[in-house]
Amino acid sequence: MSFGSQFQPTQIRQITKDRLLKITWSNGEVFDYPMEYLRVMCPCAKCSGHTPDQAQLIDGKQDVTLQSITPVGHYAVKLAFSDDHDSGLYSWDTLYELGVRQNVLWQEYLEALEKAGKRRKPSTIPIKVV
Repeated sequence: MSFGSQFQPTQIRQITKDRLLKITWSNGEVFDYPMEYLRVMCPCAKCSGHTPDQAQLIDGKQDVTLQSITPVGHYAVKLAFSDDHDSGLYSWDTLYELGVRQNVLWQEYLEALEKAGKRRKPSTIPIKVV
């Protein structure tokens, strides 16, 4: 049952060493999703907001990894990341669009980071030893 999704994943595979999620789709398309990309494009309300002007610019996630992938019915997966963020439900439609539009969305993200003076690398906070 598709629940309105035009395409269904036929295989979802985590490639930990490359920090990728590889999804093969019912139409034969195969997309490699970097874990950082999935994290910064999280569709949850906290990250993407209820309206576009409420969206957060997520930075410092270059080293993030996936901790778990949990199926949600027949229409989505819940991704839990190493930064303890686990509230995003990625529907098949969302994942497919993220695959198709990856180059454009990633470039827009990099430009937004640069404009905001933010970066992909996590910030390090010096610890004062007493």
